[in-house]
Amino acid sequence: MIHTEYHISRMPSSPVAGWPRTITTFEIPALLAIAPALLFPTPGRLVVLAVVPVLLIAASISTGRAIPRTPMNMALYVLLAMVIVSLFVTIDIGVSLGKVCGMILGMLLFWAIVPWVTTAERLQFATLVFLLAGIGLAAAGLFGANWDNKFAAVGAITSHIPAAIRGVPGAEVGFNTNAVGGCLVLFVPLQVSLLALGPAGFPGPRRAWTGTALWAAQILLLVVTAGTLILTESRTSWIALLAAVGIFLIWHSRWTRALVVLAMAAVVTWVAAVGSDQAFVSIVSRAGPAFVSTWDLREKLWPLGVQGIEDRPITGFGMNVFRKIMLTQYPGFPALPGEEPAHVHNHLLQAALDLGIPGLVAYLALWIVAAVLLVQVHRHSSVRAYRSMASGLGVG
Repeated sequence: MIHTEYHISRMPSSPVAGWPRTITTFEIPALLAIAPALLFPTPGRLVVLAVVPVLLIAASISTGRAIPRTPMNMALYVLLAMVIVSLFVTIDIGVSLGKVCGMILGMLLFWAIVPWVTTAERLQFATLVFLLAGIGLAAAGLFGANWDNKFAAVGAITSHIPAAIRGVPGAEVGFNTNAVGGCLVLFVPLQVSLLALGPAGFPGPRRAWTGTALWAAQILLLVVTAGTLILTESRTSWIALLAAVGIFLIWHSRWTRALVVLAMAAVVTWVAAVGSDQAFVSIVSRAGPAFVSTWDLREKLWPLGVQGIEDRPITGFGMNVFRKIMLTQYPGFPALPGEEPAHVHNHLLQAALDLGIPGLVAYLALWIVAAVLLVQVHRHSSVRAYRSMASGLGVG
């Protein structure tokens, strides 16, 4: 949201003019220009990081502060410190480099975007860009996913989608559908919350044609993103979204709480009627093939991750390298010859394995602070659109 909603700001601008102010104006475009080199880094490409000190110095001169004040900063500083530490403990910097550069890019973009979104018009533009990023992710998923075909009905559709995107570093055979589904969960609830406002409710300029056009575009975006989410067959993403909606309904109002109570009563009544064993079998049988086996694999991975955290509680192993050492130092996962699990299939365990328990604490702090800020906006903002956006982002 805008600064007045979040109490986020840089220091008042100094009267200094000239090149520092000009550079600061182009901070976001500059970071977007170097983003490809950081998303797919090699040692030679890291020369683009030379632009970062220039941006920070220019921001410090022109605004009085190199990094804007935000409630996230303390967590981000700790996270950045642990990322730097991880470079000294990793067994292979080449394997860790992509994750490290991605973290740095994310922080820099966050600190550049926060002081820019200061008006309703800019918030509208930023929200539109975010929604377009959602449809871009959905399009990449549609044409680049490595489809699992867990359900025959869905497989009949995905089998006709051309595999146009292949060979991306780290996803040579296609994007993991669970990863695509998990990311799309961040977009779908926000799209629904904005649609609920109607054509005139979107924050920003009040020109009717603008609101109507944006509202119509959101319908198309929702069809694409929600449709792709269904096609991913990511059962964990579906469950997460359903659980999040349930929690939001419990929190929202007494009427939505009553709706949840009725739904839960119906489920309890069904379980009591058929028996808990039969209910479990019925649910699992409808969850698609390999549900039990994939769950069993996760149950074998998680204890190995816990063992790794116990061995390296402070520093972790470095980013993205536990996959390289797990099969030899922590045997027990039934991998195929030459296969290595990409991660331990639990983002909290993985954060601790990569960056140690201090990194996990900082990572959790980001989620907690974000949740608190969204609740504050929802409760205290006088603008209905901002409250609705906070709801959608919160569910996601």
